[in-house]
Amino acid sequence: HLLKLELVTCARAAGFRAELEVAAPTGEWRADVMVFTADGSWLMALEAQLSPITVEEIAARTGLYERDGVGVCWFGLRPRPWVGSVPTLLVQAPEEQGQAWTVAAGLARFCDWPVSWSPAGATLSEAVAWMLTGRIVPHTPVASSRRVTNEGEWGEWADGWTRFWNDSWGLWWTAPAYATRDAECAREQAEARRRRDAKEKAAAQQRVAREGEKARKKAAKDRAYKQFWGRTGLDRQAWRYFRAMAESYFDLDLVFGAPDARYGDGRPVYERGGPDGEDWTLVGVACPDPCRLRAWAEELALLVPSHADLDDLAGRAWAPFQVYVLDPYTGEMDQERVLPTPVSP
Repeated sequence: HLLKLELVTCARAAGFRAELEVAAPTGEWRADVMVFTADGSWLMALEAQLSPITVEEIAARTGLYERDGVGVCWFGLRPRPWVGSVPTLLVQAPEEQGQAWTVAAGLARFCDWPVSWSPAGATLSEAVAWMLTGRIVPHTPVASSRRVTNEGEWGEWADGWTRFWNDSWGLWWTAPAYATRDAECAREQAEARRRRDAKEKAAAQQRVAREGEKARKKAAKDRAYKQFWGRTGLDRQAWRYFRAMAESYFDLDLVFGAPDARYGDGRPVYERGGPDGEDWTLVGVACPDPCRLRAWAEELALLVPSHADLDDLAGRAWAPFQVYVLDPYTGEMDQERVLPTPVSP
């Protein structure tokens, strides 16, 4: 009874007409305190809900008020399962005569850096005046922060006061400007997530493309090696001997590349130099396909594993070629400058 009297007193102090125990013509609801507009229509019901009620029941009663165009706020003194599921203010009675009723929970302010909600203090009289004049509105948070916490603390309003220990307040009273800024932050966060998701999607697509390109290059490289081994008749052991003979013969630090179509499907041979061995100089081509010789054959040394390969190159020479025979099976090493075959008159 004292809380109802306090609510009607606060509404009247704010300049509104307010009456106790006002019922709907249909009898579907009875407001503890009904506040009226200047033209006599219903404005807001102020409900002192101290007796037990379920979340479903209080939601249904709130729905009836909303259906009839009446705002509502439920006031409580102690922890209850329904707090924060409907527009709620938890209040505290004065400890001594002459002191004011105060708001204990249900009123919050918004900070957008970092995005957070914190409790706002007020007397009950101030809070009632603010809600009746639209200076505060019930708001369901939409940005990433959906809890009201004191700065530097993890606990929130009425911790453990709801049906389950981890329930949170679903809505609270705040200034319209804070509600607007909360919505703006939610849009900014959604846009940031969209950009992040788009960036991650693009990065994933790039990874897939790189992996696909890498797989294609590997497949092409595998095919080139398979064709190289098949054409030259060399196995990997013979190739190791061939490379060792080349390094010994030229007394150079050599690097043999993969079969390369630019050099007649032969393997380019590089001399490695520089302080850290990072400078590679192309000095020859190993085992090129005699049918695919080009102008580079006139300038680079040609390394072959047999004299039969030398004869084949000699039969196709159109200019002087420098050919080195490095036979991995006999250990024979030879070099010869191949000249073009003279054309008969």
